[in-house]
Amino acid sequence: MAGVCRKCGASLSAGQLFCVACGAQVSGVPAEQSGRYCTGCGSTLVGGAGFCVKCGARAVSPNASPGTASTAPQIAASTADVRRSEVQPSPGKPHSFVFKLVVAAVLLFAVGAVAVGVGLGYVAYVAKKRFAKVEQSYKHDDFAGMVAAATGQSDKPQPLPDWKPAPAEVVSSAAGKVPLRVSLRLINAGTDALLGDYESVFEINSLTQQAVHIKASQQFPPGQGWARLLGGGSDKQKLNNISCGRTIFRADLLDSAETDGYFCVQGRDERHPGTTAMGFSKRTLNELRTTGQAVFTFHEDPLKTIFKSIKKTMESGSDSSASDNASMELLNKLMSLSPVAGDSQAMQTTAVKCTLRREGNTDLAFPVLVNDQPAQLPVMHVVCKPPDSDNEAHMYVLDDPENALVMYIAGTRGGHEQIIKIYWDADTPSGNGLAQELEKNGRAKVYDLYFDFRKDVLRPESQKVLTEIAQVMRQHPDWKLSVEGHTDNIGGDAFNLDLSKRRAAAVKQALVGQFHVAADRLSTDGFGASRPVDTNATLEGRARNRRVELARQ
Repeated sequence: MAGVCRKCGASLSAGQLFCVACGAQVSGVPAEQSGRYCTGCGSTLVGGAGFCVKCGARAVSPNASPGTASTAPQIAASTADVRRSEVQPSPGKPHSFVFKLVVAAVLLFAVGAVAVGVGLGYVAYVAKKRFAKVEQSYKHDDFAGMVAAATGQSDKPQPLPDWKPAPAEVVSSAAGKVPLRVSLRLINAGTDALLGDYESVFEINSLTQQAVHIKASQQFPPGQGWARLLGGGSDKQKLNNISCGRTIFRADLLDSAETDGYFCVQGRDERHPGTTAMGFSKRTLNELRTTGQAVFTFHEDPLKTIFKSIKKTMESGSDSSASDNASMELLNKLMSLSPVAGDSQAMQTTAVKCTLRREGNTDLAFPVLVNDQPAQLPVMHVVCKPPDSDNEAHMYVLDDPENALVMYIAGTRGGHEQIIKIYWDADTPSGNGLAQELEKNGRAKVYDLYFDFRKDVLRPESQKVLTEIAQVMRQHPDWKLSVEGHTDNIGGDAFNLDLSKRRAAAVKQALVGQFHVAADRLSTDGFGASRPVDTNATLEGRARNRRVELARQ
């Protein structure tokens, strides 16, 4: 029959052996039912399992004292409310609230990864290996390593790109430069090994003698960062969108040797005097050119800073003064990241100095789409290894002191981002280039259309090209166009075929609904990943394969 726990008053279900709230043993438990049990949820363990398959906590032998599991502190989701609860000591080495959640997430991932019918022994084996990696990363304050371990991602270093030396004409000509000007758009891509590539758009929308202003529209798959580590929120399909702005001062573009761990926070228009963003200063690049080295300061990723504050709060133990101080420090850091419009104060994160070194003395040919055309830009391979760290950062920087953009960045523990597309408006437009290409070739590839990650929803940044297509249709009233969707090969053939058809239909719907193009002048089709124009083994290759093609009928 049901009852209540004599120790904490929590409700108990009929037949429950231990209280799930405080871990106390229910009185009157028959001796034959007492055995190895879970310290986290009280479940009886069978066999020799070292972890509870229900909640992930370590097993306890029959002669251990029940009721010794620690009461986990609770951290409110709101940045305005951080609560502290007393942590009760437990025998052996205690584990924090974060660890318990991580272990639970580890087991969920492990169970999901194992096919139906595989024994629980293998599940426990996988969970144990992942837990060991999570614990090792936790000790070294390696947040990214914890996420990778909990989600089963490979921790092996990813090979660096095999780009060839840049031809002399690319290094010396104007074709190897990217102008710093209003309308410059940089499309940056990251990748999720399971889900695919995701794109962010950075556009210069204001340029004065004192400063450059960049508007950012960033999008990430659901379940990145903390959400992925702890199992995500209630809406597993909701994308993470960041729309914000950043002012970079001309003086810093000339002389700064410091950069932040983030670009800008959702809803903010930020100014961080003394730092650069998205590239190196003219001084830093010239030092790398002449000496092969430059002293530089990076600021820590804010997520890592938050993680370290949570860890400090959890480990403050029964010392109320230390716990209060740690909680207040965490609150201040969370508040500094809250999306408050107009707040331009930069979040203070740990500064890490390192000496940049140039690898080799020859520029490499960086592949990228420039105004929808395949191009190569000269980049310098630069390496940074902070003191007391085994993680190197590899950067490929545009070898142009006037605009030394970081085109590619990767760490030795995997994961990388790179600029895959670059656009800017011409000073003297020579007419509608799309119309000229359709008239000459009867077909045109369009890359400046943007969709939500793995969806058929057009992003606002697509309006420029939609307007251009509508203009073509007005200028050529006798034309009929087929709108064809194409994808890369991540996600499976059936999914990609359906996605390509839906995206083509979304383009037609926008042209008909917003620009009043007659529906009978547009037909749609989709081919998924069946017609690639480049390799799917690289970010830049997949970027070329993800496209919409227009064909005259």
